Amino acid sequence: MKNNRKNNQNKENNHLKSLHLKKSNEKITDLRIADSFLSRFLGLMFKKDIDYPLLFKIPQNINNRHRSSIHSCFMRFELKLVFIDKNNIIYEISDLKPWRYYAPKKPAKYIIEFDKNGFSDYDLKIGDEVELK
Repeated sequence: MKNNRKNNQNKENNHLKSLHLKKSNEKITDLRIADSFLSRFLGLMFKKDIDYPLLFKIPQNINNRHRSSIHSCFMRFELKLVFIDKNNIIYEISDLKPWRYYAPKKPAKYIIEFDKNGFSDYDLKIGDEVELK
């Protein structure tokens, strides 16, 4: 029983990373990771609120801006989307209301979904270079 619980904790911790500004090494927030087809598909659907922003790892073989798109079907709150390119630079930040669709200007390496209401707590802007730890 203990080993099972320990494995579940390790599995959950593997899906948490920290987002840092590269220039200052300042920690911005912890993130949950969506790196499988199912976790990316479900995203934050049906959630009333979130404990951590959600980072989508876009597969490298997807190099199309429409494949980096996001929908907000079944969402209960507005999102603030942060798009990060292959050089780990934030190139776009956008709002997304429930039941909408958004395609960024270019393909993304990562997309982070924040609750729009709490986004002002994070000091992120276009042009920032970020890293995951």
